[in-house]
Amino acid sequence: MPSPRATVGILVGGGPAPGINSVISAVTIRSILGGCDVVGIIDGFKWLMEDSESRVRPLSIEEVSRIHFRGGSYLGTSRANPTKKAESLAKVLSSLMRLGLTRLVTIGGDDTAFSSLKLEEQAAGRIQVVHVPKTIDNDLDLPYGIPTFGFQ
Repeated sequence: MPSPRATVGILVGGGPAPGINSVISAVTIRSILGGCDVVGIIDGFKWLMEDSESRVRPLSIEEVSRIHFRGGSYLGTSRANPTKKAESLAKVLSSLMRLGLTRLVTIGGDDTAFSSLKLEEQAAGRIQVVHVPKTIDNDLDLPYGIPTFGFQ
């Protein structure tokens, strides 16, 4: 019996910064070409924190292939932080598990990076989380001389 396809989720946290749509497009295209299904999570962690999967939609190559020409975030964004309350983080994980996600790509600054770390810890191997650092403030603890995209 063939193994089920992996499902990759993409979400954006924090404020807008140049380059977000390029990441959404690249992750979607490479994931689909690699045999995965891809879903976009609208408005970052916001709706997941309310234990809702209603703001999640499938993404296709055709849909995202030219979004890098647009500003802002194709998936929207929010500053909702699930690490402020333990029950919020639990709701996010529960929502992601119900969606069948096996992988999550987060795009954001320091709050989103920390939330991603805590989410992966709580998921205990059930969901692989990758964080793409993005901040106009360049306030992430990265090696000297390596700014995040959105800063320059």
